[in-house]
Amino acid sequence: MPLEPIRRLLPAAIRSAGISEQAMAARVIYEAQQTIHRLWGEEKAAYIRVVAFSEGVLKLGSSSGAALQELTMQRVQIQNEINRILGSKVVQKIVSVSV
Repeated sequence: MPLEPIRRLLPAAIRSAGISEQAMAARVIYEAQQTIHRLWGEEKAAYIRVVAFSEGVLKLGSSSGAALQELTMQRVQIQNEINRILGSKVVQKIVSVSV
């Protein structure tokens, strides 16, 4: 019996274990952090942190008012970039919160 590639087996294993929502949330959080670092650079991205992802809503937070304002202005660009990387419209809304 030949060995199956892991990229074929993993999605089925995640579905059968019932953790597909948690796995997608973890991927969204990871990709959101990477996207913010890529778009803003390391120094500016340090002011933003991913707070939560649930039911299509990604919460990004900061204690800096200026960072929250810039995040609000670039929300659509960040959302589109994350969804492009994920291959579908997983993130439906981005909410900025003060932390």
